[in-house]
Amino acid sequence: MALTRRFPAPVREAMTASGAAATCIPVELDGGAPESAFFINLGGAESKADRRVIRKWRGPLSLGLDSDVIETAHGAVVVLRPEVHTGPFDPFVCEILVTPGEGGVHFEALDLLSRQPRLTWFFGDRGFGIIRTQQHPLDDGQRGEFAELLKKALRHDAMTRMTGRYDGRAALSEVASHYTLRVEARRVPPHTGKPVN
Repeated sequence: MALTRRFPAPVREAMTASGAAATCIPVELDGGAPESAFFINLGGAESKADRRVIRKWRGPLSLGLDSDVIETAHGAVVVLRPEVHTGPFDPFVCEILVTPGEGGVHFEALDLLSRQPRLTWFFGDRGFGIIRTQQHPLDDGQRGEFAELLKKALRHDAMTRMTGRYDGRAALSEVASHYTLRVEARRVPPHTGKPVN
């Protein structure tokens, strides 16, 4: 029996601890220098169709990435919004919230994206087994966009620190409080023994 490759242990642990379906984190690929990669976990029942399509897809997936900086009273939060187009409608979209002003992994992830030559995507199943990977080169313009995101967030955080209000966790909580859990429920009428017209 062949062993299934899985997301690296630190990625699995971070995603499990936070309940995240996606993350962007620095990793060492092929024994090289650290680079940021996207890890997208398609483990839930709601992602069953996406998992099936991604497993069977031939050729490169159509991937997109949108981003924004949200400036809160406590600091800046960078939103990375990967999109995976597995069909003509309704792409799989997730959001990754990053607080680069906290330093550490969040800062490093954006800093690496502004300098690295490629971007690698990993797609996983319920057990974090890798069902697909994809890479594409980053050009100067794309790296410049990541650099601008980082610069804008750090500029806001510097001003916030000067007022003594900087709190990365509070900024993250403020942005996360606007999310709602989206659950699709199918209502089935109770069986009465009579046909429903």
